[in-house]
Amino acid sequence: MNTSAYELYNDKIGIKLSYLLSDIDKCTDDSLAVLSYSAYEKRALRVPGFRLKEGRGPGNEVLIDIDAMPSDWYDMAVKRFSLPKQETHPMANFFKMDADARIFYDKYQFESNGEFLTPAQRKRYTINASVMGALASLKTVREMAKKSRGGRATGIWASLVGDCISFNDYLKAKHSCSHSLPKSEKMLRERYNRWIDHNYESIIDGRNNNSNAQLVTPEMIRLWQDIYAGQLPYKPSYNEVSERYDQFLAGQISIGIRKDSKNEDSPNFKYAGEIYDNTLECYKPASESTVYAYQSAWELKVVSHSLRSGDRQRFKGLYIPFHKLKQPDFAGTMISIDDRKPPFEYAKGKRLWFYCGADLGSEVITTYVYGETKEGIIEEFYRQMVRNYAGWGLSLPYELECESSLNSTYKDDLLAPGSMFTEVRIEANNARGKAIEQYWRQIRYGKEFDKKHHAWIGRPFSVGENNQRAVEKVEFMPKVDIVKSSIDTIQLWNSQLHSNQTLHPGMTREDVFLEKQHPELTPINWAGILPHIGFSQKSSMKAGRIILQGLHRVVGFNGEVALGEILIQILQKIEGQTVQLYWLDDNEGDVLKALVYDLQGTQICELLGDLEYSRGKLESKDSDKDYRSIMSAYEATVQGYINRNAKEINSITIIDEEVKPARKNRLQFKNVEQYRPADKPAEMLAPIESEFETPLKPNTSFDTSTKSRFR
Repeated sequence: MNTSAYELYNDKIGIKLSYLLSDIDKCTDDSLAVLSYSAYEKRALRVPGFRLKEGRGPGNEVLIDIDAMPSDWYDMAVKRFSLPKQETHPMANFFKMDADARIFYDKYQFESNGEFLTPAQRKRYTINASVMGALASLKTVREMAKKSRGGRATGIWASLVGDCISFNDYLKAKHSCSHSLPKSEKMLRERYNRWIDHNYESIIDGRNNNSNAQLVTPEMIRLWQDIYAGQLPYKPSYNEVSERYDQFLAGQISIGIRKDSKNEDSPNFKYAGEIYDNTLECYKPASESTVYAYQSAWELKVVSHSLRSGDRQRFKGLYIPFHKLKQPDFAGTMISIDDRKPPFEYAKGKRLWFYCGADLGSEVITTYVYGETKEGIIEEFYRQMVRNYAGWGLSLPYELECESSLNSTYKDDLLAPGSMFTEVRIEANNARGKAIEQYWRQIRYGKEFDKKHHAWIGRPFSVGENNQRAVEKVEFMPKVDIVKSSIDTIQLWNSQLHSNQTLHPGMTREDVFLEKQHPELTPINWAGILPHIGFSQKSSMKAGRIILQGLHRVVGFNGEVALGEILIQILQKIEGQTVQLYWLDDNEGDVLKALVYDLQGTQICELLGDLEYSRGKLESKDSDKDYRSIMSAYEATVQGYINRNAKEINSITIIDEEVKPARKNRLQFKNVEQYRPADKPAEMLAPIESEFETPLKPNTSFDTSTKSRFR
């Protein structure tokens, strides 16, 4: 059967245009002949998503999305060409870049020397941790699938190793990266066990593993789950699970399977599938915290609670992802960003561009920038967002939804999960897929917003006649007035009552934004932001200070001035060296945050303002005393290091033990008398003129004429 009519593009199946055309010079011999080329061009313009891929020459033909074709065309294509199967890698459904891993490795420091991870290490470890998480989920699913069928959950590692190795091809094709997990079953299982015990830290090379760490076996995990979710209608707590498990190990209680259990033939039981055997080596002592950690892990908790939960809707609300258009209950959960052109012209056909972000939980428009074009607007937008949130003392939103046109260039760095936002959803070719779009409609057509201005421009094809463009000539509006009007509109919008007064009674959008931030938001990840949208410049460290914005500044660690051994380690790395600074200014133009990197891209420290204090005691304040104390400690750290190490240097004398052979002069001078100094002092001679009665005069005259030269 001919399947060459189809081609996979961006995870969608398309049919080649030549298999649909009726034009003799453009179709294939096996074409369905359902439309002409001119009809195709019209349909491609009128029907969004009809054309899956544009043609770019021979061998790269136009593709039509089979899901966007009329149903009769679809039926004809299936009947004649069938449909290709779209293969998906087993780990693909569980894989996503782990944002928490990215944050962990951005902040990780080695205890031995306080150094940060290099950029290459952070990227490699994040990918490996993300793949390990997908592998763990796949392993759990396969074990449970075998258990549900009454089989033994053994022999799955061979397939898991093969899937893990082949997953690199998927990563290279879809994410332009690859993992470096072991390829042998033994080493991968060892790495997996360390991952279960130590999570993100187990991925880092050279980690000093705790040899006394408890080893949790799959049999222990299954027993804990059976205790937790297998006693319905009784539902024990996590503490009771740990208590029952300890009693089981001590032989104080027996745990058996009910006769109606589907797992009565499981090999983990001693007596005909009825009783767990506490003498097996797979059952080992475990602390209460260990039992809780495993039972509270999502991949186990979601399965257990699916059995324990009597309220199906509550279970779905807790564990099944919300619909993407459902409004969050808290501020900071998600921010939706998009461009907007206020409906006013400052010249014929000329309108300003605004780029704004709206917090979906509170409905507050938190960030805006504007310009005559989109050039550079997105970079300045993200800078302004950081300035605003840091100035308000808030964490950045947990999740971002945005369009792909301006944001796709940042998807591998600034918008990688865990850098600026924990989660990022980029909408491709879906203008209505962002929640902020509904706000724009209310602002554009609301009588108290844009529409109240005399220069307002309606849409020519709006469904409502009252929202269509008027017949009269468009009235221009100065750019400064457009900006002022748009900012006033944003402030008015933010100050109004929240639309959900049931959840937020009596609260304005601003009230919800400031008072109902999600409690689990994480601090701003400056290391994931500044290298991409911060300002960059080179400087150098001299005498413990680095110049930025013409001011001398001191180095810091975790927001505090670096002192003691931390300061010494920083000085050892960059004192007298050229460094790379990434920094961002606040809304007043002062430095908001600055980080110091070496020229290889590894973070070294923070850069803080110099602690200046009054020279005169009469004008000293309490803060001056604190600054003086800190700077004295800063100076004493360096001086103390010098003194300690100087005492370890011993005074020495170098003795040359080598006997050099005597050498004779090859060049000899004869009749040379040795110089002997005179016994009497030197005499002072009179001036030369005094020896003559009259000064000497030349008695010869010289002819200076040049005529003799030309005789």
